[in-house]
Amino acid sequence: MKLRRICLLLTFTIAAGLPQGLLWAQTGPAVAILDSANTKYYFGLHYPSCSPPGSYYLGADEYQRYFRGWEYVLSTNGIGYTIISDADIDNGRLDNFLLLILSNTVSLSDSEEHTIERWVRSGGRLLATFGTGYKDVVTDLHQPDGLKLQSGGTSGLHSLWHDPFNKLFTSQAFAPGIDVLISSYAGPTAGLTNQLINNVLPYGAAGNLLSSGNSANAYGYLMVPNYTKPAPAILLTDAGRGTVLYFAFSPEYLVSKEFNLPSSLPCPDGQIWTGRSTKLRILMRDAVLLLLSQ
Repeated sequence: MKLRRICLLLTFTIAAGLPQGLLWAQTGPAVAILDSANTKYYFGLHYPSCSPPGSYYLGADEYQRYFRGWEYVLSTNGIGYTIISDADIDNGRLDNFLLLILSNTVSLSDSEEHTIERWVRSGGRLLATFGTGYKDVVTDLHQPDGLKLQSGGTSGLHSLWHDPFNKLFTSQAFAPGIDVLISSYAGPTAGLTNQLINNVLPYGAAGNLLSSGNSANAYGYLMVPNYTKPAPAILLTDAGRGTVLYFAFSPEYLVSKEFNLPSSLPCPDGQIWTGRSTKLRILMRDAVLLLLSQ
């Protein structure tokens, strides 16, 4: 059965049992991908514009490498989606969707984070990757980039996947590029069955070192040399009536690099990216289909 047909079947199944409080209409796409101006600003502060060989980043548009990767996977698998903005979060448009994808959406306002958290707890499904929700848009002169850290608890989306956010954040402190060891072939990782060598999902970039305390919900772990604590990489958790799937890495980034996204802003780095996102795209596709079927 083709994925498009599967998605349509999921659509009608979901609509019949939609949790009370969500206003999603089955006539429109069930999936929203956030293109956040707040996060674009953050990327502009952290990533220099393309200037080989000094920089192969895209400045503020480096953020596009993330959400465009999800856009590519959804479009090539016939899964409908809508790109939304920060304003759509604040004006209540989330109620039109079943699933929200936050693709390394690092910087969000307090109001956005509260709105998303309430939406999830009322029955929404959230798929978030890597640095999503760890920075505020509020100024903090004590931080190198001038932006306040999200503290968790009643703010900070990372509280939804039970990450207390410690000072040790990125795996780059130990290795510039790491892979993912799949520990369970079920749920979001079921499609990777018999697809991997020694259960290793090739990745080769940085990940977020989460607290090891949420390992019970993990389907895989970051393989970080010289780091002795378990580092969950794929977490599926319940939050109120909603569901959260969190990747402590950014599979979508390799998709964008392989397919030269955004195509309007080429900045080739000389690496061979062909085929490097194949297994990651399976994971991404199945993660979306799983959340749509929850």
